[in-house]
Amino acid sequence: MSPGICAILSLADEKTSLPRFLILLASRILLVSAFLYSGADKTIRWSAGEQEIAASGLPLVSLLHVVTVVIQLGAGLSVVFGLQARFGALALCLLLVPITALYHPFWLVTGPSLVTELNHFLLNLGLVGGLLMVVVYGAESPRGSARLRSNEVRRRGNN
Repeated sequence: MSPGICAILSLADEKTSLPRFLILLASRILLVSAFLYSGADKTIRWSAGEQEIAASGLPLVSLLHVVTVVIQLGAGLSVVFGLQARFGALALCLLLVPITALYHPFWLVTGPSLVTELNHFLLNLGLVGGLLMVVVYGAESPRGSARLRSNEVRRRGNN
């Protein structure tokens, strides 16, 4: 392995270092960046956001638009800042799963559209996977989680 990669991996392994904190923060920002962008875009271009929802055939367009923007921005920021990150990540998952099925139904298309829709579908599933990790571990990584460490100490004590 190259020295640069080894250095990055060693920084990520340190439990209380500033570089580890920055790596986790950057990871959370990257994970929710699409939601933050989409929520901001739907706010700035309000009528275009409503037209997008209306084109999908869903009812209650204005209500769904507001709910979508609130979840994308509110839950996205909660994940970034680690404030109720588990709840924020869960809210984003609950938003993303039906949106993925509705807007990327790869099973209904053929030809080049199939590849495009399947690609978007799988990318969204990857986001769901990352968000579910935040649901389980919170804003911390699995190794740094105080809850996991205390559970491990309790298990060792019971053996």
